[in-house]
Amino acid sequence: MKGTKTQKTPKELKAWEKEKKLIPVMIKKYCHGKHGTRGEELCEECRALTEYALFRLEKCPFNVNKKFCSFCKIHCYKPDMRGKIKDVMKWSGPRMIFTHPVFAMGHVFQMIKYKKKLKKEEKAESDV
Repeated sequence: MKGTKTQKTPKELKAWEKEKKLIPVMIKKYCHGKHGTRGEELCEECRALTEYALFRLEKCPFNVNKKFCSFCKIHCYKPDMRGKIKDVMKWSGPRMIFTHPVFAMGHVFQMIKYKKKLKKEEKAESDV
C-alpha cells in the first residue's frame, strides 16, 4: 500500500463530517419504520429529503466547528423540508441509542450543555 495516504479530517470539520454520515442513517431508519421500506431502499419522499439535507449541509456557512442544526440561529431549510426533517429527528433520535449509542448520548449531552448556556445568557440579559 505504498503511496496511499489517508486524508485526515481537520478537527474543526469532524462534527460536520459526522453529520453528513448520520443524516442519511436517520432518514433510512425513519423510512424503514414509517414507510415500510427495507435494506438500502428508500421511498421517493425520503430519498428527496436525504438529497436536500445533504445539499443544505454542503452549503452550510457554519461547517467549521459546526453544532447541530437545531442550535443554529438561521435556518436554511425550506419550511416544509424543515418540518419533515424534524419529524425524522423526533422519530429516529430515540431509536439511535440502539444502533449508534455513542452518538446518541453525545447528542443528549451537547443538548443539555446548550440549554444551560441559553439559560445562563437569558439570566445575564435579565440582570442587566
